Amino acid sequence: MCLSEGFPIKKIIPVKLGQRSYKIEYVESLEGIRDKVSPIKGKEFALIDSRLDAFHGKKLRKVFTNFEFLIVPSGERSKSFSVLEKIANTLVKKGATRHSRLYAIGGGVVGDLTGFLSGVFMRGIPFIQIPTTLLAMVDSSVGGKTAVNIATGKNLVGIFHQPQAVFIFPQFLETLPLRELLCGLSESLKTALIADKKLVSYLENFSYTQKERNLEFFTYLSAKCVEIKAAIVSKDEKEENIRAYLNFGHTLAHAIETKLEYKKLLHGEAVSIGQRFAALLSRRLGYLSNTDEIRIENLLAKYHLPRRLKNAFPKGIDPKTLVSLMRADKKNVQADIRFVLLQKLGKASLPQKVEEQELLASLKEFQTLAP
Repeated sequence: MCLSEGFPIKKIIPVKLGQRSYKIEYVESLEGIRDKVSPIKGKEFALIDSRLDAFHGKKLRKVFTNFEFLIVPSGERSKSFSVLEKIANTLVKKGATRHSRLYAIGGGVVGDLTGFLSGVFMRGIPFIQIPTTLLAMVDSSVGGKTAVNIATGKNLVGIFHQPQAVFIFPQFLETLPLRELLCGLSESLKTALIADKKLVSYLENFSYTQKERNLEFFTYLSAKCVEIKAAIVSKDEKEENIRAYLNFGHTLAHAIETKLEYKKLLHGEAVSIGQRFAALLSRRLGYLSNTDEIRIENLLAKYHLPRRLKNAFPKGIDPKTLVSLMRADKKNVQADIRFVLLQKLGKASLPQKVEEQELLASLKEFQTLAP
């Protein structure tokens, strides 16, 4: 596939952070990645998702002959201190030093885990992102957010540690499970909703079918989202201001994931439900019009994304339970629960305090929405 055909994109997108600047680059072969990476003094290690390894492991090992491959079990539960410690011990045993470099080859879980590990191993070594899921290609591989989960919440222990580079090889999506593709679409819609009304309109009008795995479309969508995120991160690396927009839909999503113990729903699926709720909350608080809320509902439906609490909790759930879990969200200030809300399609507001009674009432209304 030629990346310039049909859906023209910027093949190189910079993240401008002074000495920590780097580029996100779209490549047409794995060899293209190998040839662009400069050599280092120490050993190089690739942390690879176990499911991806089953599909692409042999090819990757033929191309990256100098890498030592370490397999990370698929799934959110690998973002844990226990897995982190196990891999760190393995690195030491295999001769990793402060001159080594790590590669994250997988989705958001492997990317977050590898980024965090590289930021703290030997007090910091470099790493490179090679995202293989649509979610990672549109969002999580860019920006240097790294973390692991703990029992009381998602991503509560982590650091900002920027990669040296991000290389995106869209052909990985050919073997990506449909649910994982949907997760990437969820984060793509989020990015459009907070920052680009033209992209929202494009997604509304695009002739999308699940049966057709249109790699050019997914590549184009990824590049548009990466451009938006790179621009935001370049202005606000440590999430002191506008980078918080990227958390749209995530406050409820993280509460759902914590309650489910990272089982049953994937991250992007929880974010989709969270976006639908945040749209409802934005309308109730007078930020978003009824028309725009309906457009968001229809957009999520068009891309076959979950939009109801029943998708996470078929037997129902007490809103107070979710509110209690939302108190652990990183955006909160003291006891205040804060939400990123939409003013209109393509324009978000910084996290706003939402009173508990309003949250409870909004969650009750959310539960009454028709399937």
